[in-house]
Amino acid sequence: MPQSRVLPIPNSLNLRELGGYPTATGQRVRTHRLLRSGALSQLTPADAQALWAYGVRTVVDLRSPSEVALNPDVVAPGTAVHALPVYPFDAPTSPVPPAALAAMQDPRITPMAATYLRMLTDPHALAAFRTLFALLTQTRHALLFHCSAGKDRTGVAAMMVLGALGVPRAVIQTDYLLTNLVFGANRETLLAAVQDPTSPLVTALNAHAAETQCELAVHAFITAEFGDWPTYVIQQQLLSVHALTQLRQQLLES
Repeated sequence: MPQSRVLPIPNSLNLRELGGYPTATGQRVRTHRLLRSGALSQLTPADAQALWAYGVRTVVDLRSPSEVALNPDVVAPGTAVHALPVYPFDAPTSPVPPAALAAMQDPRITPMAATYLRMLTDPHALAAFRTLFALLTQTRHALLFHCSAGKDRTGVAAMMVLGALGVPRAVIQTDYLLTNLVFGANRETLLAAVQDPTSPLVTALNAHAAETQCELAVHAFITAEFGDWPTYVIQQQLLSVHALTQLRQQLLES
């Protein structure tokens, strides 16, 4: 596992290494290959160069064009930036299986959870994620994907990618909820706590009903409709069986 899951690059937002996570088969996600983040608009040129030195050669921006126009990414020269907006959705509504929302303890959370599920089914969102997966199979360097805060669109993308790689649900859930820790703790506390994602501090800071219930809804939907993440990725045509095998060979190590 990386020394710190949160990368110490000044002016970054929720910038995290996804390498080191274990799979159900005993492998691990390679480090310096897969990163998630909030917007890169506050980086200085020196910060952007630090990302380059870390190995980032490809950035996938999941934000809408209006967000990008207001706060464009700052990246090092030579970095390939791909704008893949998840919003706006193509369809005015998407069918949400009632079972996927059965875990909702607070009805105020239902609209946000429904948005998460629409990301998994809407044609426009799926086109963005399909291109993200294609880029992952093509790059041999680190790829960073992000939205504005690195929580919702980025969170769903991370669930998809980690799930496709065979990372267990408990680990995916922990990674998703670490955003709460990033935004809820000071720097010293954060860097100490991320060494142990099962620590009581992380558990306490992760007790945010909205985010927890959104993850529960996604898990319920994937389990009920597809069985698991790899099946979802294949059936939604984000990757072929051959491409999924190739992706695992590239991003996993013993």
